[in-house]
Amino acid sequence: MFETIICLLLIIILIIIIKLKSDLLDQLSSLHRRLDNLTLPQGERDITPPPAYSPPPVYTPPPAYTPPPPPKPEPPTPPPAREPAPVPVKETYIPYPPMSVVETPPEPTPTFWEKYPDLEKFIGENLFNKIGIGVLVIGIGFFLKYAIDQNWINETGRTFIGILCGGILLGIAHRMRKTFAAFSSVLVGGGIAVLYFSITIAFQQYHLISQTLAFIMMILITAFAVFLSISYNRVELAVLAILGGFTAPFLVSTGNGNAGVLFTYILILNTGMLVLAYFKKWHLVNVISYIATVLLFGTWLSYSIGTETPAKPVPYITALVFATLFYIVFFLMNVVNNIRLHRPFREPEIILLLSNTFLYYAAGMVILAHIHGGMFQGLFTAMIAVFNFVFAYVLHRNKYADRLLIYFLIGLVLSFLSLAAPIQLKGHYITLFWAAESVLLLYLYQRSALKLMKIASLIVMVLTAGSLIMDWFNLYGYHMVLMTPVLNRGFITNAAVVAALFIYRKLLAKEKDESFFPILPLPHMQLLLNIAFVVLIYATIQTEVFFQFHLRIPPIAGMMAHLVNYIALAVLLYITSKGHAMFRYLILLFTLISLIVFVIDNDTAVMFRNAWLTGAGTGSYFGTYFIIPPVVIVMLFMVWKFIKPLFKDNQVFLLQILNTLVVLYILSALLDHVVVLIAMHPRADIDSIVHSNQKTGYSILWGIYAFVLMFLGLKWADKNVRIIAIALFGITICKLFLVDISTLSEGGKIAAFISLGVLLLIISFMYQRLKKIILDDKQEQKT
Repeated sequence: MFETIICLLLIIILIIIIKLKSDLLDQLSSLHRRLDNLTLPQGERDITPPPAYSPPPVYTPPPAYTPPPPPKPEPPTPPPAREPAPVPVKETYIPYPPMSVVETPPEPTPTFWEKYPDLEKFIGENLFNKIGIGVLVIGIGFFLKYAIDQNWINETGRTFIGILCGGILLGIAHRMRKTFAAFSSVLVGGGIAVLYFSITIAFQQYHLISQTLAFIMMILITAFAVFLSISYNRVELAVLAILGGFTAPFLVSTGNGNAGVLFTYILILNTGMLVLAYFKKWHLVNVISYIATVLLFGTWLSYSIGTETPAKPVPYITALVFATLFYIVFFLMNVVNNIRLHRPFREPEIILLLSNTFLYYAAGMVILAHIHGGMFQGLFTAMIAVFNFVFAYVLHRNKYADRLLIYFLIGLVLSFLSLAAPIQLKGHYITLFWAAESVLLLYLYQRSALKLMKIASLIVMVLTAGSLIMDWFNLYGYHMVLMTPVLNRGFITNAAVVAALFIYRKLLAKEKDESFFPILPLPHMQLLLNIAFVVLIYATIQTEVFFQFHLRIPPIAGMMAHLVNYIALAVLLYITSKGHAMFRYLILLFTLISLIVFVIDNDTAVMFRNAWLTGAGTGSYFGTYFIIPPVVIVMLFMVWKFIKPLFKDNQVFLLQILNTLVVLYILSALLDHVVVLIAMHPRADIDSIVHSNQKTGYSILWGIYAFVLMFLGLKWADKNVRIIAIALFGITICKLFLVDISTLSEGGKIAAFISLGVLLLIISFMYQRLKKIILDDKQEQKT
């Protein structure tokens, strides 16, 4: 087969030489005729008359235009008084248009008979030599074929003939590079292909050279092809060089599969393409080189991992090193020319860069999954982010760099930096990383004014919130594990996110652009952050309190969680005192709900009290209840102080009634507990003690409470409070006479009636002494 190819190449080369020789002889004949014509006398020249043709029309120019002589200047007349002098007008001469020049028509091409008037001379001098050369070439081809078949020309000679044929084709192509550019490119391609196959046959079939020498020779051939493509400025030659270069390993392969040698060669080849990309903007060459490398490396990696055995391990470290080098080479290959010439990046180039990055990332993650159980995958992700950041920073300092490429690199940095946390870290560490990253991105935006960082900071902040909620489910879900109070990963993570939100709010307060985000104006963004900040503080404290009490003292976990709610509502009322009214109304709603919850807490306290007094529980559970009533009273004070300005007179009166009833319930409940604790003895019945207290103790307590309200109403000159006190006195008296009197003991009747009578007399005396206050109230109502 190789011998047939050599014969055909010789025939082609000889035909090309004949053609070139024929063209050269034609040119020499034409020159001889011209020289002979010049040496003849003037009268004997041009023996062969040229073909008759009509002479071109003679152009007759129009008579020359002679402009009339300018008129003689006349002495100017004196201008009239108080009139400006006339402005002289320059006379404009329009030149005559230039004459058109008639081009002489080209000399017509002589016909065959005009060129060769003597047919015998043409056949003998011109035709016979071409036919003879052709027949001779065919004969030589047959002779070479016969000589090779008879082993007259050994393998070394055949190889040198092949190399000689390739060199001749390259020489002819070099000679025709200017006149026949396309044809010369074809010849160069043929010459390079002949060289490749000659070396391949010398190694594979004839075994004349070693694999190393064959490999080196093919590298030189590829380098020579790249040199020709740059010299001739032909992209097709570069394509041919890269295709031949990627084919060479298969041509000299022995089947042993040395991955290190293969990838070293491919790296050298791609480095050559990188040098080519520096000088020429040939995107097709980059694409072909990239696709060929991805196919070779990807196929090898997939096959190697799929067929891995203990006896045949995959060189993962080698694979990762070469994958990294390939990534860097292709990254530079696709940006070096645009950066050097300050050209903008187009969409195909950005797509190629993006695919290069993510294919390298995918290959790296697959390789690292087999190295120490994937413990370096997160670090690998972070290193890609660092590489792109360094390059983006260098380009950012270059004022001629394309902004699109910088934004693209920053996007890659943010993406891989955010991916590094969930890959390398676990659980709450991801939340910590993202919280810090969101603040850092906002800070970098304010320093660099890159809007991409601003948007990324918001996205990462949302991811932080989602990761924090997942941490709550993992730490405080169904599989809770006892941890150190406060100094545990749950509380520390929550506190870190709170700190990140605080810093984020401070940074955001420096912004002056109302349209900070396209769909979220700056005031709304700040409002959402403030709400998130307060809610997160509450959630941090609430989850920690409930978690610790639930695992250590389960019975009082709910009560402690409610205590946190009461404190939080009191603090929120203070914080929102100067805020929007909507927030205060919302907090008032939560306060009303919490008061209902307080009733449940009192029932829980009753259960703890009875269990403790009967010996079935501990007193510490019951004792924790007494922390709650003072906090609830403080919460009611905050409601009165900060919600009252929002209400009208009638609404304020309803709020006063609500506070009075809540305080009355708290005092009554505390009285029950105190009386039971005092009157309890081994043979006593708790229910009987409570029932007796509700008959006698409530009447006395309510009377005292109504007296205090009346005193405060008189002191504050608040008629609403006095009306509430009178109503409470009426309710107490009705309760005493209609409900309690039939079941009260003698001592209870005496105590209740005497105390109420005394209180009513004192109140009457106070009214007499404070008539002026009452009269003033009436006058104010009239006015």
